[in-house]
Amino acid sequence: MELSTNAVAPLNNIAVMVFSLIILYVKKVKMLRYDTASEGSGIFFHRRRTLGDRVPVSMYVMLGYRNASIFTFRSGSIGAGITSNFGMSWLVNNLISKTSGLSPDNTNIIEVLVESGASCDPLVMQKLSRKRKGDEIQLDGESMSKALLLARDEYWRAIVRWLRSKMDEDIEEVVFCGGTADYIRSEIDAYFQKENIKVSWHGNLFIPDEISSSMGNRMADVWAFHQHMIIQFDKLTGYTRSEVVPLTKSVESSTNDACNDQIQTRQ
Repeated sequence: MELSTNAVAPLNNIAVMVFSLIILYVKKVKMLRYDTASEGSGIFFHRRRTLGDRVPVSMYVMLGYRNASIFTFRSGSIGAGITSNFGMSWLVNNLISKTSGLSPDNTNIIEVLVESGASCDPLVMQKLSRKRKGDEIQLDGESMSKALLLARDEYWRAIVRWLRSKMDEDIEEVVFCGGTADYIRSEIDAYFQKENIKVSWHGNLFIPDEISSSMGNRMADVWAFHQHMIIQFDKLTGYTRSEVVPLTKSVESSTNDACNDQIQTRQ
């Protein structure tokens, strides 16, 4: 089964990755194949490659900065993709609406939000204060921390409500990917554990150190899709190489705090 263009939402509703498998000649390029794939497809292809026929009925959830998108896999086929505006920007805008003096033009907002962690540390939030006096900066930090705690709670609940509204009863597993997903990982894990639904983070994908050390899980889907392209090219050309994707390590073994440090600030 290959992902067809019929399985992808309209281009204005969902970001797509496009690849072409080509053979280069002396003076011309001949296109041999053209496919489109929705966000999260790299993780799906990796899961299908590692699990084979054991891939469960799943919902794939990509959480980025601008938006969030989903698609489902069932009985060997992928459903149409769906996109919403529940990216990290939704949380940022909500926080700004609750906080006096916080400008949307402040380029440090995302970095500070991630650094403040699940507790929304008031000391860290002080970095966003525009005041000059120490006591006023402290009050700003406390005020922003309370606002972020509320905005963060509203954010993960909004995402869960959206997912549940699109989730069929036979879904066995939810696969989360995208840098923003790690920011609310603790809340997502707790919720779906109560619902007795398995959660996979970034498809249990191994990411090389030279990529993960600086980009972390933000590149998981792209890296997995790149590996899928290599495999398809090898099949097309008959080329034989060693294992493309090592399967002995997992990004799922990292802690939530470590994942938060790698959050995607722009998708």
